[in-house]
Amino acid sequence: MIRAIIFCTLSISFILLNACKNDPKPQTTANPTEQLDPELAALNSLLEKQPENDSLLYQRGAVYFNLEGYDEALKDLGNAIRLDSLQPPYYHLMAEVFLEYGRPNDSRRALEVLQTAARLFPDDISTLLKLSKYQLIVQQHNEALTTLDGVLRREPQNAEAYFMAGRVALDMKDTVHAINMLKKSAQFNSDNALAWRFLGRIYSEKNNPLAIQYFDNALRVDSTDLATREFKAMFYKRRGEFDQAFAVYRDIIVRNPDYSNAYFDVGMIYLELDSMQKAYDHFNISIKTDPLFVMAYYYRGLTAELMGNREAALADYRQANKMSPDYPEAKEALQRLEK
Repeated sequence: MIRAIIFCTLSISFILLNACKNDPKPQTTANPTEQLDPELAALNSLLEKQPENDSLLYQRGAVYFNLEGYDEALKDLGNAIRLDSLQPPYYHLMAEVFLEYGRPNDSRRALEVLQTAARLFPDDISTLLKLSKYQLIVQQHNEALTTLDGVLRREPQNAEAYFMAGRVALDMKDTVHAINMLKKSAQFNSDNALAWRFLGRIYSEKNNPLAIQYFDNALRVDSTDLATREFKAMFYKRRGEFDQAFAVYRDIIVRNPDYSNAYFDVGMIYLELDSMQKAYDHFNISIKTDPLFVMAYYYRGLTAELMGNREAALADYRQANKMSPDYPEAKEALQRLEK
């Protein structure tokens, strides 16, 4: 027992050290202190009077995190843990900050934070579930399954544990096990929209019409989920059921006129149907709604080339190649036309 306490103490010290470590940043993060958020200002005022209040430090760390002030968030969370090391949410948020910060080794640091939390709180289900998620992120599949087995021994009907087990199995390319786990998750929580969506995607890849039923179950839970609607439309598109696909894409565009993927996918259908002008128009709208959509530039260029407009095609191929030099189709098309 004493050895375990010493080990956890050392782990906490390691977390606090890493929380303040200044590794090279891949990009400049916002400095929230330059323009104080009202909530941040209020917490600053409270902490001036209660600088050792771990709960306030945790709250301010959460605000900093939302404002992308990752260094400040890590400092506050490190101090909160120093003052009270027995609060699981402090570790959870610190792991999220590390993961979002995205510096070299931050994924490993996030995982180490949650491993420490799991040793401190071995019966805390939320900690174990979060640990399994981060183990999946770093592709520690066997470790994630072991963690989830521990959850299911404690709570045999935990829908989130089955869902995570399905995600791990899917990442391991074991679709049979993934289907079983996701179905169990949906059985114990029929409102798990993501479980239904993943089932729909798996059956869609199998070209199985049951995919529509699973997508519809996901939309029953969350009718605002445009990504699921897009997967549903893509399934119809893959099967050549273009009228049904068009209907779903129109629904998406009505709900969000700036949803560039919907215009792009409709353009791809028109391209397949040899309706060049309609294809071109939809790729054009896709670019207007998302000027960084590299594939839309390429396919607008391809459509222009098929319509005999060499200069427009060259302009789009050059733009796609400039934005993504490793995009082989754009590079090959540009070289072909420039010759």
